[in-house]
Amino acid sequence: MGFWLRMKSCVVIFFLVSLISSDTAAPPPGIKVRITEKVKDLGLMYLKGLVNREFLIENEDFLIKSVTLTKLQIDPAQVDFRFQDKIGLQFEIRDLNFALQLQREKNVQFFKKFKIDKGTTIFTGEGVRAMILVRMNQNPKGHLNVEIGKEDCKINADSIRTKSTGFVGKVLDKFKSLTKHFFKKKICPALQPMINDKLKDLSTMRTVHEGRQLDLDYSLSSDIAVTSRSLDMSFKGLMSVRGQAVDTDSIRPGKEPVFTETNKMIYVGISEFFFNGAAMAIYKSGPFEVNVPKLEGLKSVVNLLLGAVGIQPGLLKVKLTKAPIIQISKAGLSATVDIETQSEGQQSVLVSCKLDMNVKFEASRLIPVIKTPKCNVETQKIIGKIVVGAAKAILYFVDKWFDEGIPIPLPTDLSFIDAKTQFEEGYLVVGGSLNFIPLQSSSNAGG
Repeated sequence: MGFWLRMKSCVVIFFLVSLISSDTAAPPPGIKVRITEKVKDLGLMYLKGLVNREFLIENEDFLIKSVTLTKLQIDPAQVDFRFQDKIGLQFEIRDLNFALQLQREKNVQFFKKFKIDKGTTIFTGEGVRAMILVRMNQNPKGHLNVEIGKEDCKINADSIRTKSTGFVGKVLDKFKSLTKHFFKKKICPALQPMINDKLKDLSTMRTVHEGRQLDLDYSLSSDIAVTSRSLDMSFKGLMSVRGQAVDTDSIRPGKEPVFTETNKMIYVGISEFFFNGAAMAIYKSGPFEVNVPKLEGLKSVVNLLLGAVGIQPGLLKVKLTKAPIIQISKAGLSATVDIETQSEGQQSVLVSCKLDMNVKFEASRLIPVIKTPKCNVETQKIIGKIVVGAAKAILYFVDKWFDEGIPIPLPTDLSFIDAKTQFEEGYLVVGGSLNFIPLQSSSNAGG
């Protein structure tokens, strides 16, 4: 009897363990980004690009309303940027000179609003030295979060001066030792909350196509991984129709991208999960419409091919009959797409295609590129090469729908250049460099 009780207990325990262990594993990140130590030069370009750009401060209680960096002199040899293994980033800057223009304004409310200060302060620093260690992690909402400890930030300067207008500014100019004390003791404690406030306000959802309400989730899927030579960030990279729940179990997962080198400035890994999630979202967003123009001259052959399968110039309704299947192998990127098309007043046409695809980057957007398709058109009206020709023509117009591409999680001022793609089983990796294009150029950014 005791034997059978023990057996039943074992069966129950095994059953419970099976329930837990059979839980579907979390899908791999759709997108991974690796930044290497070569990004140092880009950081210097970014700092110089800030010159003459005005940054507004929207806090009404704060005396300073805007800050403009009007001068920056920095020797690249005096800048040390490195990754700290399992911690984050360390910056060390020596002999930096700068000038800031601060616009001040302060009002108080007493029956009515009174202006008690308005003016400008030119804040200059020479021989600035700074050492800052930034610890990076993921907060519960999937945002990047930074920590700068008291002992992790030290800033000093040989000279700090102010030159101001307005009554309060003139008073400020007289307390030079107080100004230097503020610079040395108060900048570091203000950095962490200032950076985190900006980070928490960054949306982790990016709109890919407003008309079809397609959004892409860029929240972090795991903590940041830091080694002595690189920093890796994993993003969900899950596309969805706005307001619709996503069943991730129904999406082909592929494999988590693996980075094997640090020779380039940046690597972007994209898994099958990203592409198939996008394909599923496009399928669930419903039919869409493509305008088929009436072409002239030699291009009119396109209209002839389309006409052979009942597709006329004008509005063409296109519907995915099921979610496309995207596969990535060492041979490249491929897709199986089944669509139904219908011109006004014509019977519908079913097209099944197997596509070889590639990817390219334009600025910070990923552009899928369709190569020559292999298609079958389910109709008895046409045969042979006309089938392939008509299918190519259909896909030509459908392909235009993806012209804008898919945004990759990079700041808007950065462009991906010199991209080289490597295909693996279940994912691809694109390695390249980043180019900084400042919104406003300046001659005051000294080298």
